[in-house]
Formats: sequence, structure tokens, C-alpha cells
Amino acid sequence: MSEFQAVVFAAGRGTRLPEVLGDAPKCLLPVGPFPLIWYPLNLLQKHNFSEVIVVVLEQEKLEIQSALENTPLKLKLDYATIPSDGDFGTADSLRYIYDKIKSDFLVVSCDLVSNVSLYPLINKFREHDAALAMLLFPSGFESDVVMPGPKSKHKPERDLIGIHAATQRLAFVSAASDCEETLNIQRHLLKNRGRLDVYSRLVDAHVYVLKKWVIDYLRRKENISTFKGEFVPHLIKKQHSKRLPKTVQDTTSEVGVVTKNEDHILHYVGHTILDQKVTQTSLFNQSLSQDPYHGDIVRCYSIQAPKEDIGVRVNNTLSFLAINRKLASIWNNLCGENYPLISPGAVVKSTQTKEIIAADNAKLSEKTSLNFSVFGPNCIINPKNIVANSLIMSNAVVEEGCNIDNCIIGHRAQVKSGSVLKNCIIGPNYVVEEGTHSQAVHLSNADQFMEIDIQ
Repeated sequence: MSEFQAVVFAAGRGTRLPEVLGDAPKCLLPVGPFPLIWYPLNLLQKHNFSEVIVVVLEQEKLEIQSALENTPLKLKLDYATIPSDGDFGTADSLRYIYDKIKSDFLVVSCDLVSNVSLYPLINKFREHDAALAMLLFPSGFESDVVMPGPKSKHKPERDLIGIHAATQRLAFVSAASDCEETLNIQRHLLKNRGRLDVYSRLVDAHVYVLKKWVIDYLRRKENISTFKGEFVPHLIKKQHSKRLPKTVQDTTSEVGVVTKNEDHILHYVGHTILDQKVTQTSLFNQSLSQDPYHGDIVRCYSIQAPKEDIGVRVNNTLSFLAINRKLASIWNNLCGENYPLISPGAVVKSTQTKEIIAADNAKLSEKTSLNFSVFGPNCIINPKNIVANSLIMSNAVVEEGCNIDNCIIGHRAQVKSGSVLKNCIIGPNYVVEEGTHSQAVHLSNADQFMEIDIQ
């Protein structure tokens, strides 16, 4: 895939994962035997990428680099660091690494877990000489999973996505929360363009194929901070921009200096006379009686992943729990048979296990009963414990004589001897005192008991 560069965003702070994240990087959350970021990197490797730019916070680079060195990746990873003390959105991060982007490129989020083929997306981008092509999934992967802890109602974030049915060309993308009771659709989006479908239950996979000139344009738009929330809707709206003269009069200059209009998007699109002729003779024209693409030079498209494919963004606690709960049953479809669910570096002495997953350096002692559970890297399960339907995160410790059922035990948490926990969330670094009996609570250092509102 030498035609494209690939960029993976891994500098997110995981603000929607406070129940489990603590001070660990979001991209290193344990998903089965590997850290979360391994999954999009492995997906790119399967599509013949040999090198990937990974955008990370400066202070987290060494930890992320060390974690990935212990995985079976063969990619060359170019770590692009952004300042840890800055308030960088994803668009800010792209501007910050501008000098590394030399060609058309893919942008992928570190929280993507999928087995989807990217080739239909890339081919759609090529066919229409698009500025942007984005991947969409059906929603609902986590709909049948119930969170432990206090009863709470999950409020999924939804987008409203307008797509021209005949061509899969994007008309608009906006957050459903921005539309109170009505959705206003501009007339020009319907005129002579065929049926427009509006979806509210498609998930933006945060996989984008982009022209090189798009980052040139983004570099100029310093007021745009987030890529998905601000820049993608902005770029889609700009599809109907009309070409200005090659030069415009600079009204701020007393001498009338003629300058290029560098704020206009079409200034960045290298659309030559030859390009126009190629477009006019293209097999992908929508009509023989109209200008190709209605004369639009900027074009944005979408591809919907097949329903049978696996696709989830692990960007909140519910989706994090859901992917770990379902991972054993979908593993072969997701990753094939080359990667075992029990890491070669895990130490499993228990003889009573059923459908468990163990990451590198997990220590699961003898005289334990371990069923339908996931054990993160460096966690320790001491003897005489029963663990069922639970997620034990990295560096957590469970002392002897505990019974843990349908729980999340957070990063570096400790469960002292004799504790009985059912349907609980134990926050990062929290210590459950000896002999604790708790049910359906969230124990956290921030608040001893905290109700969960998953956004």
C-alpha cells in the first residue's frame, strides 16, 4: 500500500472511560491478550502497510512503545509526539505532524476493533478522486451487554448522516444532539441529486482516506480543533464550493496587490484541464446529460461495512466491556488462528478454567476457578479464588479467598482477602478492604460510591 501513508491517533485521554482508565494511556487498555491500539495496527498490517505514523502524547511514548514491542507486530512505527501539557484536538494533532504527511493518507483511531476490509473504502476514494472517504458501521455491538455497578441508562452518542443513495456521496454529517426537534436540509442537497437517505444508527468508524491537499487546507484552518466533530462536517459542506478566479484583489492593500485566495478550499485542489477531461470521460459519471459530479471538484464519500463484519469503537466503558465479553466468541473471525487467546507470556497454573483470556505476564495461580473472564497484563490472581464473567485489568491484584462475579476490577486495583464482589466496578488504584461484601456498586477513589452516567 505504498500509495498511502497511515496515521493512527493514540493521544486521546479517554475522558469517557473514567471508571476503568486511571492514569494509563487509553490506547493501552487491555482488550483480550493485546492492548487496544494493537487492533487497528494489525488491521493496517493485514492491508499491506509496512509503516505507520502513531500520534502519541510525549509523556506516554515510552510506555506505548514498550507495550507494542511485546506484541507480534511487524510494522515500522514512527512515533509522532505532541506536547502532553497542551489541549490538542485531533485536527490540531494533524497540523502538528504536517511535515510527516507527503502523500494521500489514511487516518485511523486507536480505539477501532474490526475485521473489515478497507479495500472497498480505498477503491471508492480512487474511483471518484475523492477528497474524503469515510467508513461507517452498523450500531448496536454493545446493545445486549449490561454494565455492572449501579443501575444506569446508556445514552449512545448518535450522528445524523445524509448519504445520496445512488452514489454513496456524503451530503452532511452532524451530531444528533445538535438537532433539537427538526433537521433542516438545504434544498440544493436534494435538487437533481436523487434520493437522500438520512441515517441515525450508523457509527463513524473513524477511518478516513484523505487527499494530501486536505491537510494543506486544514493547516490553514487553525480555528478548527477536532477532526471528526468540526473538520469532517466542514469539508463535506465545502463540496459545493465554486471555483474563484486564480487571483483576487487584496482589499486590505493600498497598492492593490494581487494575491491568491488562500482561505478558499479550491485554492488547494490541483484540478487541471487534464483532470477535468479525465473526469468527463470517467465511467463513474452520474449522468451523461449533466456535468460530472454536478461540477463539484471537492467530493466526499462513505462506505458502509457489511453487517456480518465486526466493528466497534472502544470509546466508552460499555463498549470496552462489550468487546472483552464477546472477544472469545469472535476471535477467529477477528484475528484468525495465528494469535492465541492465552498469551505465551501468561502464567496459568489453574486447572479449572473455561473460556478465559490472559494477556502477557498475567499470573493465574493454582487452586482457582476461572470462567468466562479476561485477565489483563501483569495482573495477579492468588490461590483459592473464584472469578467468573469478569474483567481483571492490568496490574490488578486479587488476594486469596475471594469470589468475584460479573465485575470490572480496574487498573492497579487491589481486592483484599475474603472479599465477595458481585456486579461491581472497582476503579483504578482502589483498594477493596479485607472481607468486603458488595453488590452492584462502583467503588472509586474519587467517590466511594458513584453512579455511572455513560455518555
